Amino acid sequence: MQTITTENLVLRDFSLADRDAYRALRDDQKFARFYSEEDVSTDKSDTLLDLFIAQSLELPRNKYQFAIVTKSGDLIGSCGIRLEADQQASVGCELGREWQKKGYALEAGNAVLAFGFDQRGVHRIYAETISENKAAIRLCKILGMRHEALFLENRFFQGRWWSTSVLAVLARDWRQRYSVRGHRKDN
Repeated sequence: MQTITTENLVLRDFSLADRDAYRALRDDQKFARFYSEEDVSTDKSDTLLDLFIAQSLELPRNKYQFAIVTKSGDLIGSCGIRLEADQQASVGCELGREWQKKGYALEAGNAVLAFGFDQRGVHRIYAETISENKAAIRLCKILGMRHEALFLENRFFQGRWWSTSVLAVLARDWRQRYSVRGHRKDN
């Protein structure tokens, strides 16, 4: 079982015991605004949880979707990294609405980037998000990512076309950013 501990959080593999809490955090209208109805259904939440558990058992392991848990034990979201060919990886993070704007996504994101760069030898980490998801784009930029691409109207859900943005950071840039600012804490 993979676990990452930060100042305020524990990022750990999901278990079946997380099912109700994971459903609850994804069952929120504001949370769902950048997803299709299917993507936030109870069935989809169950399917994702089962997938995350199965991925945690794969060998070799290339996909890590961590439950974000507070030190008091509350499941507040998930944050993951998916290793790809050529030392590339994609990341994604979801946080329950009541836990947003408290620094938890940034703390979890930094931990996952450190895991990818320092423990898994990744060269470049990227995120793709709906372009109107300003909070996700702001988080990526705070994590040191730069805007690399804009795909116009390439996703269709909720009865309309959405554009997506890709942001990324190279290992050397991420390390330089933290060595200069001194913000990174090794776990």
